[in-house]
Amino acid sequence: MPDIIDAKEKEYLYIQTSQLPYAGNGLFTSIDIFKDEIISMFKGEALTNKEAAKRVENNDDGYFINMLDGTILDSKNIACFAKYANDSQGLKKTPYPYNAEIGLDDNEKVCLIAIKKIKPGEEIFCSYGKKYWAKFKKQHSL
Repeated sequence: MPDIIDAKEKEYLYIQTSQLPYAGNGLFTSIDIFKDEIISMFKGEALTNKEAAKRVENNDDGYFINMLDGTILDSKNIACFAKYANDSQGLKKTPYPYNAEIGLDDNEKVCLIAIKKIKPGEEIFCSYGKKYWAKFKKQHSL
């Protein structure tokens, strides 16, 4: 069971340029986050199957989260700290290990959960999964 941080996300999370080359922005913390604490909740637009398929066809599915009930949540155009957590081991290994994972809270809502202590100023990294990177490589002919 993940623990909840007793503060609003905007009080302890911030966005700045990622340490990963060419990754754009990353998610950082200004406080200690402890193992098993919920870092951030994923928020987004719930898509119909038709709309999700259309976005996939247009390669506009980089911020999709698959929900337990089979629906798709798209965080791309929604204010959401969680979507800024980068995958530090996706295209190639980096010296930045994962310190978070995508999981579920007690209400089965998708969130980022710390898998070890994260110190103030550290960037938050999680795995996007093999399917994400396989599609990314295919789209970008890598």
